[in-house]
Amino acid sequence: MKMYSAKKLKTILIATASILLSACASVSQNDLVNLTPSSTLSAKQIVSGKTFTLTSQDIRTAQYIAEIKMDGQEQVQPLHAKQNVRQAYTSAIYQQFYSQGFAKTKNSNNTLNVKIVDAVAKVDQKSMKFAISGKVVIQITAETPNGKFVKSYQGTGNKTGSFTASIADVEEVINRVSGNVLANIAKDSELTNYMKGNF
Repeated sequence: MKMYSAKKLKTILIATASILLSACASVSQNDLVNLTPSSTLSAKQIVSGKTFTLTSQDIRTAQYIAEIKMDGQEQVQPLHAKQNVRQAYTSAIYQQFYSQGFAKTKNSNNTLNVKIVDAVAKVDQKSMKFAISGKVVIQITAETPNGKFVKSYQGTGNKTGSFTASIADVEEVINRVSGNVLANIAKDSELTNYMKGNF
């Protein structure tokens, strides 16, 4: 039986523990991402009695919310969201407008359309480190019988770390970027003033 010195045995145990911990924390293809875009709510209503019909579309080219690119592999592993992506963003955006005093109704002459153009977190996984880059693009169209206002809102964010990316790392990036984009929509006075003056 081969004998190891105490120092070498300690090194082997630490290395083994690191490998096991990384394996436990690693993201697998079966993991679902908890997509929770946070709304930026208004402290007070700025309008009253302004209504619109809310519509939404998910026009992303890929229907997953994240992808993992392992070092040395050509194909990416897709990760899907627990929630319906279109509904998650649309609901969070509507909460923002509702807090401002706008309300949705059926068959209004005014429409607000939310398009999910892009929403993805890309994980670049190396042997001992990872890098995550997130991107979210949402297009808002406010339309009335007299015309329409169209604007795209975009946000990016990154995260790096040692060893293997976890599902929590992926969620932190995509939700942080999503929250920033929603904040830009809520704070856009140009959009708000158009809706306030035309709805």
